[in-house]
Amino acid sequence: MSRMRKTIITAIIMGTIAIGGNFSVVKAEEDKVLAQVGDEKITVKEFEEQVKSLPPQLQVMVSSNPEAKGQLLESWVQMNLFAKEAKTLKLDDDPAFKTKFAKVRDSLLAQEFVKKELEKAPQIKPEDIKKFYDEHKNEFVKPESVHARHILVKVDQNADEKAKKAAEAKANDIKKKLASGKDFAELAKEFSDDPGSKQKGGDLGFFPKGRMVPEFEKAAFELKVNEVSNPVKSNFGYHIIQVLEKKAQEEMKYEDVSRDIEERLKAQKQEEQIESVSEKLKAKYTVKINKELLPKSEPAAMPKDHPKIDQAPAPKDNKKPAVK
Repeated sequence: MSRMRKTIITAIIMGTIAIGGNFSVVKAEEDKVLAQVGDEKITVKEFEEQVKSLPPQLQVMVSSNPEAKGQLLESWVQMNLFAKEAKTLKLDDDPAFKTKFAKVRDSLLAQEFVKKELEKAPQIKPEDIKKFYDEHKNEFVKPESVHARHILVKVDQNADEKAKKAAEAKANDIKKKLASGKDFAELAKEFSDDPGSKQKGGDLGFFPKGRMVPEFEKAAFELKVNEVSNPVKSNFGYHIIQVLEKKAQEEMKYEDVSRDIEERLKAQKQEEQIESVSEKLKAKYTVKINKELLPKSEPAAMPKDHPKIDQAPAPKDNKKPAVK
């Protein structure tokens, strides 16, 4: 592991430790002490518990890499060394630090309060899940989709006529090669100007209606399986499209979506619980909000270019229906 990589990992883990607080939460007398700084100790069990509490990606990195585990332990030692020296220098008496500490304390207290309130949210019963599914079946549908690949001969829509004709001629020449028996994937790797699919033989995977540019979509959904289109003009240039598979619209089975429905219903109940408590607390404590004093928002810059064909919105069947 390079020094830079170690530094990055240390920075990330130090941030995690600083947010998570001290490791010494679980007290297990039978555990051996893994490290000690003054009177602060961390046991093997406590260390493993902290690894499990890391963000998923970092957790995988640390769990599978002995060097990363050592780096995590070194970070714990370093953090405690710094904290002890800070106390020696009485940095915890600094007014600015006390303000920051109070904010962190309030944040942790709020988290603990919310955790306890969420436990009061109504439990989701199997009949609630089934009822929601039956009442929203039209939302649990995988739309018609096609699996296609393409070869793109790119030409700017503002290019002159000579460039456009040259691109069209090149596309027609590729089409002739395909008609003579040349392999589609190999020609895509050689000639396609779409960097997202070029090395995959032009493969775009499955996509539903509404994801690709209109001209491309119309041609793809009209083609028969294994049929190859003539060059199709779009704002990107000329596409030669081949449909490999087709899937009809399909209703998603209850058993495949019940867990997802349960999670969404649970989230809704929890949100309602917190919202209810929040309103009650607003009546209990004095709350004043002066939104007119908020800094003015700057308008977001509009992108200059159209999204690439392989960077279009996600398929509609991935959309989660709203809980009503």
